[in-house]
Amino acid sequence: MTRRSNRFAEDEDGVTAVIEFLSAFILFLMVLTSFLSLTQINLGPNNPSLDRLDNSASEGLQRLTNDGGWFVPWQNGERDLDNATADWEMQNASTLIMGDLLPGLVDKTGNIVVEKIDALHNVTRQQMMRGIGLSDDNELYFSIRVIESENQSRIDHVIFADGTPRTTAKNSAIASRVFALEDELVRLTVEIHDSSSYFAKVQLTEFLTRPTGGGPEWIEFHNPHSFAIDLTGWGISSTNGASTTSVLFEEGVLAGGDCGIFTGWPDLQESGNASFVWDISSTGVLGVGTQDGLGDVKGVLRVTRADELTSPSTIYTISWDPVWGIGAGESIVWNGGDTYLQTSWNISSAPTPGDI
Repeated sequence: MTRRSNRFAEDEDGVTAVIEFLSAFILFLMVLTSFLSLTQINLGPNNPSLDRLDNSASEGLQRLTNDGGWFVPWQNGERDLDNATADWEMQNASTLIMGDLLPGLVDKTGNIVVEKIDALHNVTRQQMMRGIGLSDDNELYFSIRVIESENQSRIDHVIFADGTPRTTAKNSAIASRVFALEDELVRLTVEIHDSSSYFAKVQLTEFLTRPTGGGPEWIEFHNPHSFAIDLTGWGISSTNGASTTSVLFEEGVLAGGDCGIFTGWPDLQESGNASFVWDISSTGVLGVGTQDGLGDVKGVLRVTRADELTSPSTIYTISWDPVWGIGAGESIVWNGGDTYLQTSWNISSAPTPGDI
């Protein structure tokens, strides 16, 4: 009887010891969790920077789709609230660049507004980023894709897509939602990246060095992207013989998909569908008639870009010489290859300024 009582006592002591150990261990975990919470320390795969990207993507998408958005112009360096408008889609790119913008995309019923999607081409990527509250050390990629349509050929059609490629970033986060766009369903996707080194490039697509009939020299720029491009800091430099002249643009914007023309004389300039025609004859880069800015049969043309912290750097270089055989009234047209190669440029006897 005594041996059995001792065994029961030993078993009871063992259970008590286990319970006390487990209680102490649970208390330790509770204290450790509280400490980590207070000190913002994460265990395992959690990453605060990824959490911030996730929040930015989610909040950015909400801002784009909560309402129709707004535009507030600047006047003498101040926000002109009296002329603020919710109908931002009615403004052109040159107006929108001169104010604060949140390009909201939905109406009161929660449907995407077609006109607002079309108007995104007048918005720069930087404007979009500021509007949805992104920090300066983040970048944006935004897309709209058809996911459901009675027309099967429309499924997976990309309505809008532009921004910083994910390949330039170390980390990224994605948020997406599905909305109705007329009789289709579309997916809006916001990608936020931890990269800030990307900039969209304009393209020099056609130029004329030997005008006829006293006409002007001209250069055609094209924006191949969906977002607009702020031309501030972009420039043109030309070398004709031993002389080099250049111009650095301090303003201007080129809407997504549009082209613009720089000319030696706007009054005589054919413009096609160009969104603007700028006179830069005073810079000496472009001439008119017998006044040469660009060399008739030999010269160098450069497209440059600078920002607030750097001097202009060359983005494209085009060099031509007598071997090209450029005739009077003929333009030089880019065919999509590397701009420094002669094979990337075709000679055209029927110039098309302003028509891509």
